[in-house]
Amino acid sequence: MSDATHRWILPCRSARHYCGLVRCGVALLAFAVLACSTPALAPSGPPARAVRGAARNVILQATDVPADYVLEKDDEMSPDDLANGLGIAPPVLKQRLAFGYIRSFTKGGDPFVCCVIDSILITTADEAAATTTANDFRMRAIDLGSIQIDLGEVIGDESRAFTFKQPTADSVLLTLTVLFRYANVVDAVEVTGRVGSFERTYVLEFARKQAERLRADAEKR
Repeated sequence: MSDATHRWILPCRSARHYCGLVRCGVALLAFAVLACSTPALAPSGPPARAVRGAARNVILQATDVPADYVLEKDDEMSPDDLANGLGIAPPVLKQRLAFGYIRSFTKGGDPFVCCVIDSILITTADEAAATTTANDFRMRAIDLGSIQIDLGEVIGDESRAFTFKQPTADSVLLTLTVLFRYANVVDAVEVTGRVGSFERTYVLEFARKQAERLRADAEKR
């Protein structure tokens, strides 16, 4: 990350002193030895892969969802909400430089059948912090009653999928979540609707678009 600079001082440059061949030869030899004995700095590696764009620009966009969906929620998450959602203490978020953002789209209709599309994006300091945060998300989801499933496809890193069923007065709502990490970011894409109102591939489509948006931002640097 840093460059070494060397200052060379030529010996015997005073006009009042005589520099003999032997003395100058010894001086030059000493400088050569010092120069050779200075340890070379290891070349710096490539910068760590990271998503640096503003959360509102890299989270799922209106152009990523069908035209008949409308924006329902578009906000930064408070530290308390994010900490509660992950099941950790707020000071831990500060250590990880973790910030949350949520954007939701809904198709609406009365009575509600399908669907609400949520994207929850958590930016962190680096890949290590994001990996730990993704694991916290997974454990919290299971603690709250989600069931981990296999969708047969991997999105990003630390890829997981969950289902959560919630009975209502006239139906049962199903939430299918695809959780993954890309570089220093954790993202959960969720679709909620009545049981049988959407297919698993519907959720994977949005998760792929979200992962591609994160990848495109990281590769701009």
